[in-house]
Amino acid sequence: MSEHQPALKEAPLRIHLLDGPPGSPRYAVSIEQCRANGCPYEVPPEDAASGRCPIIDCPVRHSIRLLFDRNGKLVNASESGIHWG
Repeated sequence: MSEHQPALKEAPLRIHLLDGPPGSPRYAVSIEQCRANGCPYEVPPEDAASGRCPIIDCPVRHSIRLLFDRNGKLVNASESGIHWG
């Protein structure tokens, strides 16, 4: 991740086991970080950094979500401002 997105290299990875029908993604890995512009919703920086931000889609957040199948093969990658909880 640090090679492809150096701006997010200090942000923690969050790994989730997914439950779905056969053939659907089994694992989600997300990483997010707020940009240094300051929060337009006045969420404290420590809450945002720990993944406790209540705002679902924010213009100052940079997030990436990777979905993997049960064999660890990447099946989808998305980049947005969404908080993947």
